[in-house]
Amino acid sequence: MKLFLIKFVVLFLLAFNWPSELLTKELKAVYKVELGSFNIGNLKFIIKLEDDNYTMSIFLKDKGFISGLYKFTGEYYSEGKIFKNEFISSKYKQSWKTKKKTRVIEIIFDKTMVSVLTMSPKEEGVPRIKYLKVSGLTDPLSSFLNILIKNTNNLKTIDGRRLYKMSIDFEKNNGNFVSKKIIITDYINIWTDHKRNDLKFISTIQDLSKKDDFLPSIIKIKNKGLIFKLTRI
Repeated sequence: MKLFLIKFVVLFLLAFNWPSELLTKELKAVYKVELGSFNIGNLKFIIKLEDDNYTMSIFLKDKGFISGLYKFTGEYYSEGKIFKNEFISSKYKQSWKTKKKTRVIEIIFDKTMVSVLTMSPKEEGVPRIKYLKVSGLTDPLSSFLNILIKNTNNLKTIDGRRLYKMSIDFEKNNGNFVSKKIIITDYINIWTDHKRNDLKFISTIQDLSKKDDFLPSIIKIKNKGLIFKLTRI
């Protein structure tokens, strides 16, 4: 009986303190990826929520004229625990494949610290920073989700090759629509001795009229001087 009462209280608090959209068990969204006026690929976003656990998956694939010039596929996966309404990483994996190369990165987290980081192909150099001793880290997908839902700021993020902060530069409300600009700051390359920051910002537009769906209708990403636009279809 005591255990039942504890579970009931937890569920009651979650129901009244969390946004209603978080009670959704699964969210899916498909985006067309455009560079200028060209449709170069599709991206699929899946979020699954169950009790205090979450998983997120992204599947990216080339499309259209770009397929004949530059074939690519990308898969990104994150899982973790939901604690005090925040998404805390426990595992992150990404795979990027083109005609010429395949890169796979996997990170295991333990209490917001990296416990294992594996890469294929393996980095031969010595890491420039002691990333295993940095606390308060999360993976890129979890950081993005925390910003979308909680407006959490200055999230220390690791993707296997870089450390950086994801921060809200501005937020604007216009009726049912919320626009956010997420900038990348405190950027450090783990394996290479340069400070080039390819990823500059991510901007989003969310439609709050869809109360059970917090995924953006539009995402823009500035990377390597190019702006990629993701439009939900």
